[in-house]
Amino acid sequence: MAINIEQVKRRRKRAQPRRPNYHRLKRHHPILKTLFLAMIGILIVTGAVIYGNHTQWQTAQKVQKASHKAVAKAKQQPVVKASQVKQVAAQKSVKPDYSGTGGLSSKEDMLKLAQSNQAEILRGHVAVPSFSISEPIYEGTGNHVLAIGAGMNAPNLEFGTGLVPIFAHNMGDYNAVWPYHPTKFSALQNMTEKTIIGKNIYLSDGHTVYRYKATKLDYGIAVGVMDQELAVENTGKPKVKLIACLEDQEFWQQVKASHYTNFTAKKRIVLTGELVDQQSFNSLDSSLKKQLQ
Repeated sequence: MAINIEQVKRRRKRAQPRRPNYHRLKRHHPILKTLFLAMIGILIVTGAVIYGNHTQWQTAQKVQKASHKAVAKAKQQPVVKASQVKQVAAQKSVKPDYSGTGGLSSKEDMLKLAQSNQAEILRGHVAVPSFSISEPIYEGTGNHVLAIGAGMNAPNLEFGTGLVPIFAHNMGDYNAVWPYHPTKFSALQNMTEKTIIGKNIYLSDGHTVYRYKATKLDYGIAVGVMDQELAVENTGKPKVKLIACLEDQEFWQQVKASHYTNFTAKKRIVLTGELVDQQSFNSLDSSLKKQLQ
């Protein structure tokens, strides 16, 4: 049988593996290299942020867990109305401390306070669902109160009437990434006028829920100016003010210079809301109920 040499050559040629287009690869090489370097840079920055804040975020989470235990214990007792505070304080041997203004003490000391069994007077709960804020409110603003939740800085304050200032700590975990999340009032530092104005703020005394609409965000107000504003009698619509420390660049420079011993903040974040309406606690949907108890 005769062999067709030309036919064999064509078959061999078809059987040879296709060579890569080096010109095409060379053309795309700078793009791939840039993408690769960008991904490495993102990973390095993300890792540095997580590593640098891990201890702080972790401590904030521990404080929050201890706070939740205090809340669970408080659920066994009814929420106290403003008119009943003196009577209940005498019964429980509690002396409300109104001297605190939200300044953050040592997180280690705060953790010890949050884990203590010191009695406090529960006044209700506050929630800002759009920023996952959900905290118990106690009478006073002493160190123990602010370690286990939020507090009111004056006696005889009633939800839905006049001005109700509520203080809580900014735990410095506003920039936390999963599995961590902002605790207490840290989320106030994530707010902008665009993202919070018009959103709901809820206060509950266990029976009635007061719905406020956010109307103003003061970002970085000096403590002295804030105190003067709080001292002015509110003659307009009933209002609520959520107050936390601002942890800006100046604050962190001070903290680092003190070797993490001085957490005194000179500025505050103040979120103001005006009363819109009120309703029975039992009429709420299950999701909002959970945030207010």
